[in-house]
Formats: sequence, C-alpha cells, structure tokens
Amino acid sequence: MIESLSVKNFALIKEAHIDFRDNLNVITGETGSGKSILIGSINLALGMRSNKDYLRDDDEEMSVAISFDVKNEELKNYIKEQDISMTDDKIIIYRKVTKDKSVAKINDEPCTLNKIKDITEKLIDIYGQHDSESLRKNARHIEFIDDFIGEEVAVKKKNIVEHIAAFKKAKENLDTFNLDEKMRLREIDILKYEIEELANANLKEGEEEELAEKFKIVSNSKNIIEALTNAFNSLQESRFDYAVKEVKDAMKYDSSLSDVYASLTDVENIVSDSIKELDKRISTYDIDEKEYKTMEDRLDFIRRILSKYDNSINSALSQLSEKRERLDTLVNYESEKKKAEDKVAKCEKKLYEAADELSKLRKKYKDEFVEKLLFELRDIGFTDAKFDISITEKPDITKDGFDEVVFMISLNAGEKLKPISEVASGGELSRIMLCIKTILSDTYGTETLIFDEIDAGISGITATKVASKLNRIAKNHQVILITHLPQIAAMADNHFVIEKKVDDNKTLTTIMQLDADGMIGEIGRLISSGGSLTETVLANAKELKESALLEKKK
Repeated sequence: MIESLSVKNFALIKEAHIDFRDNLNVITGETGSGKSILIGSINLALGMRSNKDYLRDDDEEMSVAISFDVKNEELKNYIKEQDISMTDDKIIIYRKVTKDKSVAKINDEPCTLNKIKDITEKLIDIYGQHDSESLRKNARHIEFIDDFIGEEVAVKKKNIVEHIAAFKKAKENLDTFNLDEKMRLREIDILKYEIEELANANLKEGEEEELAEKFKIVSNSKNIIEALTNAFNSLQESRFDYAVKEVKDAMKYDSSLSDVYASLTDVENIVSDSIKELDKRISTYDIDEKEYKTMEDRLDFIRRILSKYDNSINSALSQLSEKRERLDTLVNYESEKKKAEDKVAKCEKKLYEAADELSKLRKKYKDEFVEKLLFELRDIGFTDAKFDISITEKPDITKDGFDEVVFMISLNAGEKLKPISEVASGGELSRIMLCIKTILSDTYGTETLIFDEIDAGISGITATKVASKLNRIAKNHQVILITHLPQIAAMADNHFVIEKKVDDNKTLTTIMQLDADGMIGEIGRLISSGGSLTETVLANAKELKESALLEKKK
C-alpha cells in the first residue's frame, strides 16, 4: 500500500506531503482546486513520461516521492527478482524533473522508467473516468473473468504457455525437413567430412591450453637455460661457507653471535639446495628438435580446427555431437520427418487440450460471475439489467487459450442482450466497472486502487450504493479516491481536502488531512455545494457520517 506521497513544485502544488493509511482514503475539494494534479503527480512517480508544462515557472525542478509498504509475499518476491533491495518491506520511488533532464530512482538506486512501470503496475491500479472505456474492448473481458477465478486460471495459463513453447519448438524442427534430394545428399557429404575431421582430431578438454603453455616454455628454452646457468654460476661463486666459518670462530669469544651464525647456516643450506635444483632443472630444457616439431604441428592443427568452432574445444565437441545427430536424421530422412510430424501433432493436441481445460474452467465459473455482477448492477439502480458472458472458440491459441470472451448486457426492460461496447454510455460504463471491481475485490492482487471521480454523473440513492461498494473494496485493499459526493466522502476512513489559495499573486494548492470535526464540515460543504454551512447542513452532514459508520460496522 502507499504509505506517503511528497510533492514539490508540481503545477499548482508548491510543496505537499500526505500520509495515506489502510482502507478508504477520500480526497475532496472544490472544482479546479487541483485534485487531478495530485493524480498527475502520482502518475509521474509511477513512470509516466515527464511533462515540462507541470514545472512551476519560477522553479528549476519538480519532484515526487512515493513510499510503498509491500504486504503481499508474491509481490515482495517479484520486486526482489528485479534486483531491488528492500528494507522492512518498503520501497521508495523518486522522480525529479528539470527543464533539461529527468531522474528516476527506487530505494536511492537509479532505475529506468520501464522497470518502475513493471513494478508499480503490480502495486497500484489507477482508475479514472476514461478507463471505463476499456470495457468496450473484449480483451479486457477475458481478464476480468480470469481475475475472478484467480489462482486456478494462473496455473492453467502457465500450462498453456509451456505447451505453446513445446509446439513452437516441434514446428521449428519440422521446418528443417524441407530439403530436396540434391540438397540432402550435399549436406550429408559435408557433414561426413566435418565429422571425420573432428573425430580424427581426437580433441580433449584443456589440451589446447596445456600445449600452449608447454610450447611457450619449449620455444624459449635457450633463454631459460642461459638465465638458469648464470644463476647457478653466481650462487657457486658466493663465499657463504667462508662467512659461516668466520662467524663460528668469533662465537668462541662471544656466544651472543649464535643467532647470526644460525641465520647464515640457514642461508648456506638454502643456497646449496638451490644450486642442486638449478643443476637438475637446466638439463630438462634440452628439448629434442623432433619433439618440438611434433608439439608445434599438434598445436597448429588444434587451433586450425578450433577456428571453425568459436576457438573452443567444448564448442567443437558439442557440435560434433550435433552433427552426428543431424547426419543420422538426414540418412533416415523420411522416418525422421514422420517422427517430427507426429511430434507436432502430439504437441498440438496437448496444447488444444490445455486450452480446452482453461475454457471449461471459465465456463464453470461463468454463471457465478454473471449472478454476482447482476446483483451489484441492480443494487446501484440497474433494476432491469440482464447480463451474460459469450464464450466462443477462436482459431488461434494464445497464452489466454482459444476463448473469445464478450460481455453481453441489456440495461433496459425489453431490450435484447448486446455486446457491452454497443450498449452502455460513458456514465453507465463507469458504474458497471465499479460493480466489476467490487466482485473482484476478494481475488484482485493489486494492493492499492485509486479511483479518480468514478462517481461522475450519479447522485441520490445510487451515490449511497456506490459508497457502499467502495467501502467493500476497501476492506481488502487500500483505496484512494477523489469524489465530489457527500455520500462517498462520509464513508472515508481517512479524509483529505485540497484547497486552492492565492498567495503573493501566485495560485497554490494545499492538501490537509481532516479530523472528525473537519470531516463533518467538508461533508457539509459538499451537501450545500459550496454554500453556507448552516446548522441544518451540519446536522445533515453529521447524520450522513454516522450512517456511514454504521454501514462500515456491518
């Protein structure tokens, strides 16, 4: 959920900080006070491309910081998979925009806007009036019923994705069987030559590196012998034995020289051992010319072979295995092609069966979805509504299966069911979408839902019903919403008011959280549509708030 939002120099907002809480957070304010600007600042934090028009004229930069407390374990794991470190299950997204550049960070680490979008779309869902238009797209309908079913669908979709990959791989393999006889015979000849060359090379892992190291030593044997001989002669010419004898004689008169004597003795022993080792090693570098040539030829041969295979013995050996398999396929071309065809057919059948299982699952839950949505629709005034879901089969199978899902609706008595895109108006779509969100609230994975004036065009008893539905959604999710209706504002667990003021000839937007008395006053303002807050209006506001509290306790 969103813990806090800090905004600086964003349009009319000079500086603002909001601490959001669980459940239902309501934002109200007069028309033009800047409620939509607040949503714009959240969108900027969530990865929206920066718009320099939001920069205040007399400021050099604008910034937005939004803090999330992530509760869902699946979301936590996803965020960690994106290499985002978390402390106490929190992430802070920061955006700073100047006239020349834009900076984006998550937990103080620079981050791309695409990564921010990928993460935040799983944390938060912003729903405005225009978003109801997505109901006109059939692709959304299948998402809604799948969200309603929940985990069972996710498992079957994963199964379909695996079968799609297997089917694609099988088809790609079958596509390799497109050679005419002349091309097949030519490729067989080439493969036989390459296999024979690799097999006869008798390559071994690590051989090239080992030979290269030996060849380096052999090639420089003369230099090595010369250097070791000089070292041998120098050590032999040293007079360590004389030094040891003289110190030993002096020790007869001063026993404290024993330490010096012991050190010199150690040095003499080391030098003696080194002379013996050098004498032994010098003879080992006397390499036979024939052995040298054999080593050189083998190394050149290996490198020539490896130049065809990424200069890697592992790659060469791997390709030797692949070439043998390919040769076997070409030699037994017809029988192997038949196997490939059978594999495609088998994979296609399994894919269809997986898609069919998913389709059956949707049809199993369809009636429950229809029943629940009809209840919600009728609860907010669509008393004559009829609703059904058309599920038909498409020719192609995607990750969503082969179903074409279309919501069919009739909002008035006597009307036939038609696709929702052909029937509902914008205001009706908003209310239908709210009903869908309500029935999905138990299974919807996103922790925070933001509604931007979803209540436009409604009033009276319908507004009360909408408030009740928003309250139900807020039981399982953090809900942040902008409203102008007192019935919805009364349902708030946390209430914020946005005000526009003029200070020093500059228009500023301020945001303030209301206490209990402030809530009553703001609900009264909404009831009176900005008129006088009379005792009657305040009494109505108090009564509305008390009714909402009773509703919340149910």
